[in-house]
Amino acid sequence: MSSVSRREFFSAFSRPFSRRAHEGEASPVPDNKPTDRIAVIQGRYCLALTSFCSTCTERCPVPGAMKKERGLPVVVADVCTGCGICQEVCPAPRNAVLMIPHRPSPSYTSA
Repeated sequence: MSSVSRREFFSAFSRPFSRRAHEGEASPVPDNKPTDRIAVIQGRYCLALTSFCSTCTERCPVPGAMKKERGLPVVVADVCTGCGICQEVCPAPRNAVLMIPHRPSPSYTSA
């Protein structure tokens, strides 16, 4: 009997319903182009908070998009392309990476 994790089990069912599956793409491919999403680390669910984990920072395909500060992964918003690979590889029981809509920071001009 093969061992399948909970995340693998449920992700097999969610793939047909994902936006990319409807568009005909098999999986997100990092092309270093900005998307409408950005990754955010939910610290309370991150395994790095209680033990050693650096999976998301090691697997991120964009140089400089993720870094470690005080042992926890941090997303650099200006560099993150929103490819979602960090979310896919997160080994936490409750995924610590959240993909949210990316809104560019407003540019303030002096009057």
